[in-house]
Amino acid sequence: MIQSQTSSQSAHTHKRKPPNFLSSSATVDLPSITEIIDLSLAAPSLKPAGTRFEVTIGRKGYKDGVHWIDCKNEQDGTDVDQAPTWICSPLHIGALTRDETGSEWGRLLVFDDRDRRRHQWAMPCSMLATDGADLRAELLRQGLDISSASRARKLLNDYIQQASPKVTARCVTRTGWHGDAFVLPKETYGAPQAEPIIFQTTAPDSVALGRSGTLDGWRSHVAAPCAGNSRLLLALSTGFAGPCLGLLNSEGGGVHLRGGSSLGKTTAVLVASSIFGPPEFMRTWRQTDNALEGTASLHSDLMLPLDEIGQLDPSKAGAVAYMLANGQGKGRSARDGSARAIAKFQLIFLSSGEISLGDLVTESGGKRRAGQEVRVIDMAADAGAGFGMFERLPAGLSAGEFADQLKTAARAHFGHALPALLQAVTANPEVARAKLRAIRDSLANELAGRQADGQVRRVAQRFALIGAAGELATSYGLTDWPEGEAAAAAKKCFANWQEARGTNGNSEPEALLSQVRAFFEAHGESRFEPEGRQSEKLLIRERAGFRRKGDDEHAVEYLVFPEAFKQIIEGHNQKWAIDVLIKADWLKPGKDCAPQSIRVDGLGKRARLYVFDGGAVHAGD
Repeated sequence: MIQSQTSSQSAHTHKRKPPNFLSSSATVDLPSITEIIDLSLAAPSLKPAGTRFEVTIGRKGYKDGVHWIDCKNEQDGTDVDQAPTWICSPLHIGALTRDETGSEWGRLLVFDDRDRRRHQWAMPCSMLATDGADLRAELLRQGLDISSASRARKLLNDYIQQASPKVTARCVTRTGWHGDAFVLPKETYGAPQAEPIIFQTTAPDSVALGRSGTLDGWRSHVAAPCAGNSRLLLALSTGFAGPCLGLLNSEGGGVHLRGGSSLGKTTAVLVASSIFGPPEFMRTWRQTDNALEGTASLHSDLMLPLDEIGQLDPSKAGAVAYMLANGQGKGRSARDGSARAIAKFQLIFLSSGEISLGDLVTESGGKRRAGQEVRVIDMAADAGAGFGMFERLPAGLSAGEFADQLKTAARAHFGHALPALLQAVTANPEVARAKLRAIRDSLANELAGRQADGQVRRVAQRFALIGAAGELATSYGLTDWPEGEAAAAAKKCFANWQEARGTNGNSEPEALLSQVRAFFEAHGESRFEPEGRQSEKLLIRERAGFRRKGDDEHAVEYLVFPEAFKQIIEGHNQKWAIDVLIKADWLKPGKDCAPQSIRVDGLGKRARLYVFDGGAVHAGD
């Protein structure tokens, strides 16, 4: 007779230690988590009358794994001694999982692959709703051996569903902060909770976290050489800022490094990604908006690195920027019409590309929005020192050689800085929170002060958080940077951003004026009929109005029909746009309103027209 799960474990305790699936030098010991496997191995499975599932390990003459024992004849119910049905290699159900609302039930699955590597997966029970093909595919991918017999495949579903371990755990469906605990797919950092907290997902390896090399190697060969290079420091500090968002409950957003090819943009994103894992942690923009939503939800309270923004669908660019920064996915309905749960996350993303987000939006005929500028900071990748992204090069190295050196080091040493940061922060979250807030607030006041426009202050807050995160990492000994180095880089990058922006005020008026100027530059000759022209010669298609000589001999005035005026300012509130244009001296108002009552030669009657000073418009005053 095959041993039961209970007796098998007892007989082979000397051969196999109970797995502590969340233990590591970087995590805090949670005795309740450690006990999960002990209890699951010691507790018998659910055994219906006459049948049972059993796990055998190391019994002579039997294949290791989960078996189905049927002791009753299906026809008359008499006792029989049938051969056991092998289902899969040893698979233990460690705990029942559910979220804090009593939903999202699942099972914690624990097993070893053929290389004796331990796998743990908090599997949603929803994967058992069908024939279990997706479940089996994932288990096979991770290395569990499963019988190909159709009956055995069905029994696998039954085994998982019927198992009743005595341990429960709280599951969460997003990474990051949950109270004072920080949850990653395979590790939880923080003080012991009332019960274990486990990350549960249908795709357990979808976040490419991992480790290679050493923390000392990463600090010496990746972080330390970046000192003196503002863009590299900004990128690395953006990585450290990911886990700091939740500490201060700061709004999400992104930093986009823009510039021509071979400036070092991808190098900066790769270096920042090495905080978290291998080069595969870096994603590209070549995803649908739905896929990006899913990717974002798996990087909550982390940094999401996205390379080559030019690969993003231009028609989706604006909406994607808002989605990533606002931390909320698209509302969807279920098959029955009810509302499905909306994906929520909190993250900072680091992007690169040869064009800006605004350029991508206008490429598809969209309009630039000031909100996009605030949510995705457009940063020139060229530091202006003649070395592309770099300002300081190691002795004897060219910019290209330095970039290659950093990429090589980032591929050799990665994934150690994140756990080191989390271990330090979760050891005393309140101290870390207070230190981070003090640096951020001081830096934000220095960058923008109280006189700056609200949009500028929000961008200053982002730069300040990034600088503060870099300083916090430095204080924990993770970077080998001098104190104040990360903050100085944030200041320099903010100054460069502000200089490129051209104003310390609201950017929406500038966007409107740019839009209006572009219209007249494109259509000043083709859509505006010369006043008093003879009807014989010029054909005007889609006439927007008239043009005539202004007060100055060389000046021109554009007389715009009301409907054409709406086209010119499309996307902006009409009353607000009129006020902006009048203040800029581009629009000449009448006595009581913006459109004037004018008799135009060639129209034959008086009409209400908006009068633009062409000289001011074309000069950009």
